[in-house]
Amino acid sequence: MASKEMQAVIDSITDFPLDVEGQRNHYEKVWSQVPVAADIKSTPVSLDGIGAGDSEWVWTDGARNDAIFMYFHGGGYVCGQPWMWRQFNGSLSRASQMRCLAFGYRLAPEYPFPTAIEDSVAGYLWLVKSGISSKRIVLVGDSAGGALVLAVMMALRDRGEPLPAAGLPMSPWTDLELKGETMTPDTGDPLTTEESARSMAVRFLNGQDPRSPWASALYGNLQGLPPLHIEAGERDVLYSDSTRIVSLLREAGNRISFNSTPSAIHSFPALAGSTPEAAEAIARMATFMRQHIAG
Repeated sequence: MASKEMQAVIDSITDFPLDVEGQRNHYEKVWSQVPVAADIKSTPVSLDGIGAGDSEWVWTDGARNDAIFMYFHGGGYVCGQPWMWRQFNGSLSRASQMRCLAFGYRLAPEYPFPTAIEDSVAGYLWLVKSGISSKRIVLVGDSAGGALVLAVMMALRDRGEPLPAAGLPMSPWTDLELKGETMTPDTGDPLTTEESARSMAVRFLNGQDPRSPWASALYGNLQGLPPLHIEAGERDVLYSDSTRIVSLLREAGNRISFNSTPSAIHSFPALAGSTPEAAEAIARMATFMRQHIAG
């Protein structure tokens, strides 16, 4: 059963629009209502022109400058800006004692597949070239951002670039064909519906194959990836995207842990400061991050 706080969030979110402008306005409305704790600090970062130009550093007092988690936001590759997840990123910074680079990649339909992946790879390499050891970088992301964690790792491996220490996908969107068994309107998840996911997939792919490994990690070569921890809510329309990718990652021989939270919705850890389910997830994630950072 969902906590009363989780249920209040569910009850407060209205139906998800299907047009681009409506989806973007909806995202801004939902996430602008999330209060940011007073101890969370942020500042813009240009990344020498890489990405959408809206990336930011987020941290709390006590965060290490030499240990970074790079955050890829959700929004179906169509919506979202890094500032919308500032409360989450600050909460995870506080718990992990790591600084966050909240990365803004260019969005579809203006910049369709594979722009988001190429931007994200370039952003990661910028971070490494800035002097941060790859062994002290963790990739974190929710939904489409969770898929980016996996796509970036595969791209880096294939290109012979240094891999990050670990990855933390939350409710990763790993099947753009939308064939998961939980892809049904009956889950009661207000953050994602089959219709909204399908509209975003069409805009992002722009006619490209949904089975491309960079678009749908289910069809990728998953061997040789860094350690991973995946968080998912069982009320999520995309829940089976998580369970299927976990099985495939294990079959490929990767070190992976998985937490499934009953009654939690899509990308629920991002509700930091609003629900006990999110607080518990952040504690698990921070523990995982500290365990895999060198030094």
